[in-house]
Parts: sequence; structure tokens; C-alpha cells
Amino acid sequence: MGLCEPMKNLFILGGSQLQMDLILEAKKLFFYTFVLDKNPECMGAKWCDEFLAIDIADKELVLKLAKKYNIAAIVTSATELGNITACYVGEKLGLYTNSYQTALNTTNKLKMKRIVNSINVKTAQYSLLDKDNKALNWSSFPAVVKPTDSSGGRGLTYVTSETELDLAINKARAYATNEQILIEEYIDANQYSIETISCNGKHQILAVTHEHIRKPPDILEKAHMIPAHLDSAAKSTLEKLIPHILDAFQIKYGACHIELKHLDNNELYLIEIASRTGGMRSEMINLAYGISYSQLLLLAALNIESALDIKPIREVWCKFIINYSMYEEYLADSKNPDLILLQPQLIKVSSKNFQANNLHESAGYYYTIKKDESS
Repeated sequence: MGLCEPMKNLFILGGSQLQMDLILEAKKLFFYTFVLDKNPECMGAKWCDEFLAIDIADKELVLKLAKKYNIAAIVTSATELGNITACYVGEKLGLYTNSYQTALNTTNKLKMKRIVNSINVKTAQYSLLDKDNKALNWSSFPAVVKPTDSSGGRGLTYVTSETELDLAINKARAYATNEQILIEEYIDANQYSIETISCNGKHQILAVTHEHIRKPPDILEKAHMIPAHLDSAAKSTLEKLIPHILDAFQIKYGACHIELKHLDNNELYLIEIASRTGGMRSEMINLAYGISYSQLLLLAALNIESALDIKPIREVWCKFIINYSMYEEYLADSKNPDLILLQPQLIKVSSKNFQANNLHESAGYYYTIKKDESS
């Protein structure tokens, strides 16, 4: 920014813990920050220059305010609603965001499937439930039932037979804002997410995360680890596949979070893509590589490209308290003299029967690094 140029007005959509790294990084880059969130008590409200207590799903209101404050950029982190609104406003104002259609295509799982099939990238076989909640000609089990527009495992159920479908469909329906439900084959393989940054249509892979999933039937993520341990063949396949996927979804700017299943024969199946940062990825990438994902996101929002030579410094884990067993693991980790724990909030579980249905219901999360890797 020039010496005589005033601070640039920036809209950050969402003010929860998941957006705090972005808010603080924006302050470091001398943006005049507006945080928008319907919760006036949200954490980000205390750290921005101005707080606007509005629902970020209200695209027209956000657009009206963006014009009022003459914003230079609009960003979000780890929220689907925020991403949709950011791209809508950005497209209307000619800012450096992805298109509104791209945001929709990377939020709705049915749209994702159709685009992936059109470019001959492998994905799980699927069927959209009809108006009578029936999966037409579906006979493949085990399978997964989920809403087309949810995240964080909300409404997701593992089923082994047709008799389990009704309960799974009712669960998914409670989280499906568009009333669309998918059933897809369950792929038993290691799951990874690829974290990328794009600017003016140029893409860079920043990190690969190993997403550790509980065994069926409770197929909820319990821990993430960066960097993932992949052999050279898998890395080479990813380096070719990921730009192809990003181009197919017309990703031009910002972060992407792409989930894949990796089979033993080195085949890759795309599970989902989101044109936003994944939850906790900013902090994990910062700890593992010493680079700021949030800074890269903010620079891309100004059309400033970044070319990085990325090398891991240490292994970083993020663990989720989704049941009492994971709480016991947390207690053990906190007493381990070889680990450093970093936790954004107080973690407390009182009931041995505690079981989260999705990541949003977890009792908290924390990061670990080994002491011998911390220096």
C-alpha cells in the first residue's frame, strides 16, 4: 500500500473462533476491518475496527453495506454461508473473488458430482432421493446418506441396508436447507484434504491433511494431521489432478479445501470441494510450515500473487472431542511431557455417554506438536 493511500476497507464475514486468524492477520496488513456476524457477542466483534451485527446470509444487505463503506475486498474463512455471500458481493462489485456460481457449485454436493463426472474424475457413485424419499434403483451397501448443502458431518449417516434408510433420511432432512438428500457408496480408504491458494487463476498446493475418521458406523472426523505422509506416486498424482479440478470449478481466487479418498492402488476419488479454507487449516498450516494461510488469502483478495517454496517444519495434529474416548485422549496428551498443547477454548466433558453427531457438536478441539520439533 502506498504511503499516501488510506487504509483499505475490508469486510470479513463471520466473527467466530474460525475467523479469528483472518481478522488478526487483516489488522497486521493495515486493513480497516469490518466484521459482520449476527451474534453481537462473537469473538471477532472485540478485535475489529467496526462490527456490523447482521446475518451474513443476507446477500443484498451485505451488498448494500459494501457499497456504503466502499470496500476494497471481501473475505471469509471456513464458512459456507460466508463464502456464498462474499462471492455474490464480489461479483457485483468487480472485486477479486470467485463467481457466485462457483460458490454455489462448491457448496451443493449434487452440483459438485455433476461437474466432477463431466471431467472424468472419479467420485463415489450416487443417487438423489426423489420426492418420495426413495433412492431410485439403489442397491449398493454400505452407503452414506447426507444433505447436499451441509458441512462438518451434519446430517451424515452410514447405512448398511435399506431398512436403515428412513432414519438416515430423516436425520439428513433436518440439516438440508434445500431439501435435497444424496445417497452415495461408502469408499473404505484413507481420507485426505488438499489446501490450496489461487490468484488470477494460478494455483498452488499449500498442504495435504490426513483426516482421521472413526470406523463405521460413526464415520466422523476425529483428528487431522499436517503434513500427510504420502509416497511420491500419490504426490505426483495430486500435483496433476488438483489444478485440473480447480480449473473445472472455475476457481480464480482464494482458498480451496478439497477432500479425497486415496485407495491402495493409488486411485483418487473426489469426495467434496469447498472454495474456502477448511476449518482449523490456517492455524495448522502456520504451525506446520511457518506461513500464514490467512495472509495469502488477503493478498489474493487484492490480486497479489504469492509463489512459495513450501517445506514442513514440524508435524501438527488437530484433535476433536467428539466423544468421551477423545476426551480421555486429550487428558493423556495434556500430561504427556513430550507434547505441547495449544487450545483455543476450555475443554470439559462431564458425561461418559457424550457422543457428538457432527463436528459442530464437539466439546472442543486442540492442537499438538512434539517438543523436539518445536524449536
